[in-house]
Amino acid sequence: MNPIGLPLRLNDKNDVHNHYLPMIKGGGLFVPTSHRLDFNMSVLVDVELVSEKQRAKVPGRVVWLTPEGAQRGLPRGVGIQFTSEHQGRIQQFFEGLIGDALLQPPPRPPY
Repeated sequence: MNPIGLPLRLNDKNDVHNHYLPMIKGGGLFVPTSHRLDFNMSVLVDVELVSEKQRAKVPGRVVWLTPEGAQRGLPRGVGIQFTSEHQGRIQQFFEGLIGDALLQPPPRPPY
């Protein structure tokens, strides 16, 4: 089965920090979506990094679900774990963008 495509627009490094999931082994991202996805589904996240003027297709699998109507008014979405033979490089790239801020909790996490 082909992976489900999900768009994710991150405007700046704060957005990256807010959506990055360091607690997931190998790194991951929270992706707000209305798609109905299940655990372990393969996804291909089309990440647009506006401040960096870059786009990347990031392969992953669903490891976290935030349903509609979640507590604290959190948006519906999924946590994806980076996958593929480039997983380590993808993790390093995102953690490099966040830098030392990775040691602090994100200012406005959507998860």
